[in-house]
Amino acid sequence: MVGLSQHIVTGVKPLVLKLGRRFYHLLERLNLPVKAWEWPASPSRVPELLREGQWVGMIYLDIVEFQLTEQVYGSLYCQQVLGILDRLVKKQINALLEPYSLLETRRWGDDLVIYFHSFSQSPPAPLDLSRLAERVKESLGTELNLRCSHLIPTALNFHVGYSVVRPTRENFEKALYNAYKEAVLVAKSQLDAREVKRRQQFTELLLNKNIRMVYQPILALDSGQIIGYEALCRGPENSFFASPLNLFGYAEKTNQLYALEKVAREKALAGLAGDLAGYRLFLNISPHVVHDPSFRADEIRAYMDQVGAAPERVVFEITERTSIEDFRTFRQSLEYYRQHGFKVAVDDAGSGYSSLQAIAELQPDYIKIDLSLIRDIDKNPTKRILVETFLTFAEKTGSQIIAEGIENSDEMACLRKIGIPLGQGFFLARPSYPPPAVYMEAARMLEENTGTGTATARQRSRLGRMIPVGSISQAVTTIDTRTVTREVVDFFTHYPQVEGVAVLDEEKQPVGLVMRDKLFNQLGTQFGFAIYTERPISLVMDCQPLAVEHDTPVEVVSQVAMARSDHKVYDSIIVTKNRSYHGLVSVRQLLDAITSIQVEAARFANPLTGLPGNRQIEAELLNRLSGEQPFSVIYSDLDHFKGFNDRYGFERGDQAIKLTATIISEQVARHGRPDDLVGHIGGDDFIVVTRPEVSEEICRKIIETFDQKVPELYDPEDRERGYIDTKDRQDRPVRLPLMTISLALIDCHPGQYTNPEELARTSAELKKYAKSKEGSVFVKERRRRST
Repeated sequence: MVGLSQHIVTGVKPLVLKLGRRFYHLLERLNLPVKAWEWPASPSRVPELLREGQWVGMIYLDIVEFQLTEQVYGSLYCQQVLGILDRLVKKQINALLEPYSLLETRRWGDDLVIYFHSFSQSPPAPLDLSRLAERVKESLGTELNLRCSHLIPTALNFHVGYSVVRPTRENFEKALYNAYKEAVLVAKSQLDAREVKRRQQFTELLLNKNIRMVYQPILALDSGQIIGYEALCRGPENSFFASPLNLFGYAEKTNQLYALEKVAREKALAGLAGDLAGYRLFLNISPHVVHDPSFRADEIRAYMDQVGAAPERVVFEITERTSIEDFRTFRQSLEYYRQHGFKVAVDDAGSGYSSLQAIAELQPDYIKIDLSLIRDIDKNPTKRILVETFLTFAEKTGSQIIAEGIENSDEMACLRKIGIPLGQGFFLARPSYPPPAVYMEAARMLEENTGTGTATARQRSRLGRMIPVGSISQAVTTIDTRTVTREVVDFFTHYPQVEGVAVLDEEKQPVGLVMRDKLFNQLGTQFGFAIYTERPISLVMDCQPLAVEHDTPVEVVSQVAMARSDHKVYDSIIVTKNRSYHGLVSVRQLLDAITSIQVEAARFANPLTGLPGNRQIEAELLNRLSGEQPFSVIYSDLDHFKGFNDRYGFERGDQAIKLTATIISEQVARHGRPDDLVGHIGGDDFIVVTRPEVSEEICRKIIETFDQKVPELYDPEDRERGYIDTKDRQDRPVRLPLMTISLALIDCHPGQYTNPEELARTSAELKKYAKSKEGSVFVKERRRRST
């Protein structure tokens, strides 16, 4: 008995010889063994009918263990059996197939394929087809055994399979091949009637492009603005294929993933001219699809040109349904699409074994953090650390992080605190059509906190204000609008270290920018040199360069510069002072300054919580005390922390400190102001520098959240009792209640305090008074000091 792969090939190759060589080459690439037979020379009507849009039925018969029968009884007897089978088929098959008509039969060895059709009848349903095949099997089997009993005394049985070849005008060889494979699988009892029906439904789904697209928004978490939509594919409603897991899983199972993704791409891209106008489109593709001949960047771009959409608006989202075996080749394939302007994202980062390698190898424009890391990130410090690591990596490689699967307000608040720039999830909006707006609750929360940023972002912004962009700018030679282009070329030639020059008007105000590389590229075109060399530089300059005031923080300038379109992102930035030219800053200088700020911040941050340490706290207080604006300082201290630390150990004590840091940071992020400071003085002592109008609300929210979350740090039996048994400083047994938090709030008016030490002394008195009260409390300094 030949193997399954050999059945497929030996059953199809003779047909291939009649249908053309393309299919034969396909089989050769499969490296399957081909058995030599004497093939009939008559032409097949099947391809003609398929091209005309007609269906063709197929019944496959295979004599069970015929190879063994041949070894036992000899090839002479078995050849006679096959001859009798041919005569039986010729005599009986027309009657057995009614109400359908026989097209032709093909036999290769003990494999028999019967093709049938009807111009007036629809193709049989899977159950009817099964019954028809069984009828053919039973009738031929019974008659064959009667006529062959004198040759072979043992009973002969058939495997029977069946399938329907759907009409197609293209690639009918592939349709025949898939139908044959399906029939063989049925014959080997690997497919039942229900599965055959499902295969037919999926084939019709692809043929009629009967899928629907839904869209889920991707938001900028700092502003709440929708920057794009992810296109998601769904099958017909109320069907097995309505679920994307079933839809794509079945496509992969039946080797039709290319076909499904092609239909999905066409439907998703069609939205760029309508519902998605102005937004980025995130399009899921499997890694292997880059090898699909129908997935061509030039064709996709040509289609987008027709609908007036730029390739930069399309982001190919690489999923991990299949692993990437050869990253070098895959990266080269992706580069072809990038050259046409398309962007790349890596999906589900952190969920699969190859996701980190994919990020490192592919250097994507976007990194989508898997929802498994986002789920309960507000409650899981380890997840926060992992996501912060991804963010740091992204910032250093020029990628943008998208947090997937945001399902509640706490997760979103935590992600904003960390500094994650983009997000999507059910809390923001579920996938639907037409593309949805952001849900009201999420929109309200984002609107209320717009401008406050996150704890990490605020910390960077505050540190960035210590270095105004004007301090790192260089007074590079300028030119005016009447300067001849040839002179600018000569200038760049003599000063190769200069990347760009500003163009000024008569009032010395910047009106344009000329970058060396762009100028030379423009002049290097076929007629560029002849057209522009002797003409004013104003004809080739960038008339809308990025210009900022000299006192703008370098961090703010960096964010604005990186938000420019791709072809401008590395252009120099013009720095002005009272709108007059002050100097130029290159992107390299800007990034060097940001790096220095971050390194400096890391040096003096508290190692346990990552919050600013005493040096930064002192600098902030001195800056506030020397200013003319009132501010508030909140000092916090944990009650009964030492007893907790002694009872549970230092590791649990560190958890309590980190939990306190998280609670304070989150509440300041939600209710504070962009320039607020959260610092870690040391141990269980923290400080908040904020504005008087929000200070009391911050205190109340810190206490409320602390009392809610701190019991989770205790063992269940201690939490249930509401106290722990430990020892005091004199080693005497003592019973301590659960930890509480005491806050000392001081409003500081201009000139009221002269140095941080005075504030510290006042806060020490207030904290002592607060700790004398039961439970979590905050006390406020009511005395007004004379100025």
